Amino acid sequence: MAAKTQKFILFFINDEMWATPLTFGNQFISYDQPVPLPDVSKEVTGLIYGGGHIVTLLDTAKILAIRSHSKQYETCLRFDFNSDHYGLLVDAGGETVKVNRVLTDRNKKEFKKYIKFKNNKIYILYPEDIWNKLSIYD
Repeated sequence: MAAKTQKFILFFINDEMWATPLTFGNQFISYDQPVPLPDVSKEVTGLIYGGGHIVTLLDTAKILAIRSHSKQYETCLRFDFNSDHYGLLVDAGGETVKVNRVLTDRNKKEFKKYIKFKNNKIYILYPEDIWNKLSIYD
């Protein structure tokens, strides 16, 4: 039986490569100033219009609890989840890759799944894992 190939889109945060599953709605978009939202989680930066949709911007560095070198983001990776549109703030976009295996790092508390690409361990941000970490509508 042939191995199931999965596609991921790569991006950079703080000079570290990350991945998310490639879906129909994925695209890197540039934006200017997001519209801030009152009384939301600190991981939510605001709203933008991109790709023909209103997109909720998510601060990827805060979600991952890492410090980002970027003072001001200008690019996000748009994805769809639960019929809504979100954008992960990224330092830079990367390429699309195909892999045969997704591995698990049992030593990590969150975002445990990873892929191997060019001998690098690249952790995966699944939309449902991001969603579980946020409290957007609470």
